[in-house]
Amino acid sequence: MKKIVSLLLGSIVALTLTISAAFSAANEVRVAFFLEWALPNQEDKVKKTFDDALGVPVKWTNFATGGEMTEAMLSGDIDISYSQGLTPFVNAVNAKAPIKLVDIAVIYGMGGTTCVAAKGIDKGNASSKLDGQKVAVPLGTMADYVFKETMRVVGADISKMKVVDMNPEDGSAALVNGDVAMACLFGGTSIGKAKEAGASVLTVAEAQEAGIAGIDITSVTNKFLKENPGMVRTFVEVTHEANTRYNAGKSNMNIIAKDAAMDLAGTKKQMGGFEFPNAATMKSKYMNKGGILMTYLDVMGNMFATSENPALKNYSKVVDTSYLPN
Repeated sequence: MKKIVSLLLGSIVALTLTISAAFSAANEVRVAFFLEWALPNQEDKVKKTFDDALGVPVKWTNFATGGEMTEAMLSGDIDISYSQGLTPFVNAVNAKAPIKLVDIAVIYGMGGTTCVAAKGIDKGNASSKLDGQKVAVPLGTMADYVFKETMRVVGADISKMKVVDMNPEDGSAALVNGDVAMACLFGGTSIGKAKEAGASVLTVAEAQEAGIAGIDITSVTNKFLKENPGMVRTFVEVTHEANTRYNAGKSNMNIIAKDAAMDLAGTKKQMGGFEFPNAATMKSKYMNKGGILMTYLDVMGNMFATSENPALKNYSKVVDTSYLPN
């Protein structure tokens, strides 16, 4: 008799949890993304694969920087930030923002994020030529990280420069117009325009040799994670399926290029410098204890820490691998 009652109670509890989850599930999913940053799952965005898999409309909103993504998440306007830079994520969690990292969106060399200096300025003379000059940097982004690391490599003193906070589009325009001596930026179109007025201070190979690389991630608000764990898992699964398709050379590049607001040649070139590791690699090489991602979090966390927002002692608390595909 007790066993029967126990089974009945268990069934009632399970049913109650199922009903509760059904009623608490979001009626739409709001996702932040970047233009000029072509990624495989944009094909699924256009084809409404995400909408079908999640069972609700997915609203995609483009942002200029990862910091703006964080602000939108904190204001309750965005649930998931896709391909948010590691730097803005670190800044957010240092400031105790209620968000978590659940996936790696893309790993890239400095072809996707770079510092372009005006003609006449290169790695050999940047340490003197940039003294007293205005430089455009979208502060708190991966371009900010690249700026700091690039200046370290060439021996330039950031304190002697006039750093102006500009998003990539404005930074490239300022460089072309001669208003700044250097612009650090990301995005294929913005970088391409900036290079009309100069060249990258470091080549992709030089940056790689110096240990400068980028990792963009998928972050989710704690509230959305708690209320819609199944939706987060599905979003990540669809994204990994898109990555697998791209790695196999089966993506529709025309769709991706159009959605990224880029031309086909530029899209192929940009994505050619991107890496999309599978879940197993993420768990064993990047998101595990001592892994590449965790090391980057520690390095960046301390690089951008302030007295008001000190670095976390343990960044594993804001990383959750349970949503990755098995």
